[in-house]
Amino acid sequence: MSLPRVGCQLIVFGGQYSVEDDIEKIADTLAAAGYDAIEGGPQDAARYKPILDARGLVLAGSHVSLGSNPDWDRVADYVHAMGAADVSNSGLLKWGDLSADDYKRGIELLNEGGRKLRASGIHFHYHNHAFEFEKVDGDKTGMDLLIEGLDPQACDLCVDVAWVQKGGEDPAAYLKTHQERIGYLHFKDFDDEGWCELGRGHMDFAPIMQVLPTMPGVRWVVLEQDKSRNDAMDSVTESRRFLHDTFGY
Repeated sequence: MSLPRVGCQLIVFGGQYSVEDDIEKIADTLAAAGYDAIEGGPQDAARYKPILDARGLVLAGSHVSLGSNPDWDRVADYVHAMGAADVSNSGLLKWGDLSADDYKRGIELLNEGGRKLRASGIHFHYHNHAFEFEKVDGDKTGMDLLIEGLDPQACDLCVDVAWVQKGGEDPAAYLKTHQERIGYLHFKDFDDEGWCELGRGHMDFAPIMQVLPTMPGVRWVVLEQDKSRNDAMDSVTESRRFLHDTFGY
């Protein structure tokens, strides 16, 4: 099977560049590096989409947080205007030290929002971090509760492989076990000092890349380097080169 197209989450540029003011320069860099898409970006679709179109890029998806009480109709309108079909959500109504009841309420809202988005042709994904792998209900983790409670037709998983490893699980094994529930992937890497370019840190992407061809439901693979100690333009270029030169991807 053909592998998913590759995008880049713009969070890596934060603190170094303005996503609003420098978006053309950012888009030029991503296109030259070989990315197919961008995740996130300016909210003015009339301005933003022509910038992507001119460089052969598309919007992989938008990103929201349940805690900010998203307006699902507004989210859908923006995604449609950008010609995209994916939205990922990070977190529940609060962060850290979550109870089973916190997950229950969050899952209800995720299903509700996901059904609204799906009715308009948009795929909704829950993006994990490490805290969801903590036990909250006996031997069950937050991720166990999410997988049990989320309606697969409303909200599947955006699995961030580095956060899976930070949460104490083997990323490749986790992808294989839950591949039927995964619709989107975030690739990132980390070393002892923090987030880093793909291939420079503790992540072993070889077994992940072996599992990826068995996951037909994955719509996008998106690089997400939360911060960069180097120039972000160089970081995203290096990470894309790593995937291409190491795996032909």
